Amino acid sequence: MAGARAATGRATVRHPGGADPARGDRTLLARHMPGLVVVCAIAFGSQWATSATNRYGAVAAVAAILVSGRSPRLLPPDLLAAATGLWVCVTLFWAADFDAAARMGYLYATACAIFIAVRHVVRTRLALFAVGYAFLAGCVATTVKLIDNPIPNSLKARDSVLDFSIRYGIEGVNYNYTAYSLAAGVALAGVLLLLRPSTKIEMLGIAAAAAVLFWGVILTGTRGALIAIVVGLAYLLLSTVAARPARALAVVVVPIVLIGVPLGLYRVLGSEMLWLDGYFAGRATGDLSGRLYIWPYALSSWGESPLLGIGPGMLTATGDLQVGAHNLLLSVGNDLGLIGVLLYAGVLTFALVGPFRHSSPTCFRVAGVFLVSQTPIWLTGHWEVSPVCFVALALVSVAPMAIPPAVSESGQKPTPHGAPPAPRVGAWRQAVGRP
Repeated sequence: MAGARAATGRATVRHPGGADPARGDRTLLARHMPGLVVVCAIAFGSQWATSATNRYGAVAAVAAILVSGRSPRLLPPDLLAAATGLWVCVTLFWAADFDAAARMGYLYATACAIFIAVRHVVRTRLALFAVGYAFLAGCVATTVKLIDNPIPNSLKARDSVLDFSIRYGIEGVNYNYTAYSLAAGVALAGVLLLLRPSTKIEMLGIAAAAAVLFWGVILTGTRGALIAIVVGLAYLLLSTVAARPARALAVVVVPIVLIGVPLGLYRVLGSEMLWLDGYFAGRATGDLSGRLYIWPYALSSWGESPLLGIGPGMLTATGDLQVGAHNLLLSVGNDLGLIGVLLYAGVLTFALVGPFRHSSPTCFRVAGVFLVSQTPIWLTGHWEVSPVCFVALALVSVAPMAIPPAVSESGQKPTPHGAPPAPRVGAWRQAVGRP
């Protein structure tokens, strides 16, 4: 009897909740495996911006939800993503070129559906890591193809690792999209490391994958992607030594930059931005590769229909420059108007507010690394309908459930709102003098 009590006591200390969390995760994982398999396939293939991904992404996301065996969750991020997809459908009615708008609108709807599907399926720590590993595997496969059969096919020697005069890409995929995808993979690798994998082998594998992806970004020669990795790493270090400034940077400075730069702040920061443009050998243009001319034009175009927008993809299809805005705010503003901007911003905000408000400092670092690392890409690239971004965003939004509950030295979970835990029975008996 004493041995049984001792064994029970040890089990209680090890698992204060009375059950093995990992075992419970495995049970849920097996029960909802079909949906998880589909979501892992989506995460793996999100890096390949091919016609197959664009055509079947929404179908795969809906299938993942249907076969998951779970009841739907009506939480703000999911409702806002669904509302964004519906609003995209509405904007097709006033687009000048319906066919082009429908193609772009489907990409918006696909990104929103993938976001909802990942959040719907990933509800355990094991599921989060499974989808994260599938995501990294797709990034590594992209890098291998980039190295093995690049465009141009002739492997020219580089003078240095920062020689961006030679760019390598994958046939049928935009150079920048490949680079942004790999940069997002590096950021997600950092997120998984912050969430602490179960074994050292997993940690070493994630770190090795991040190194491979970083080399792939260098091969593409995309400056925005490299800057994204650098600022993400800098934020990670800052959050380690100065948590409050890091939180303020992510919550206050980043939104100001994302809104202010395309609306005219680039004129104030022009010298600093041009310094970055000229830092990379052989690629200086003096105008951020034309963005300093595109942004005022895109802002003027948005001004023609500020509330409703001109329709998805119409800035490229019917605009005088025949080129996209290369900025998240200006792209979504032109495509969906102010209504769409607010819905889209709501998805981002409510997806990240949970990790930022979580009591664990790890969660705010996870959300901060993602947000800061995506900022250079959102500022200068086309990333508004990227499945890669929305898969990573969805995983970050559910990161709090991957944080194990804190356990005190006495083996008890803390009570909510900082209330002191109830005394143990043994402690109460000792206090009242009973054996």
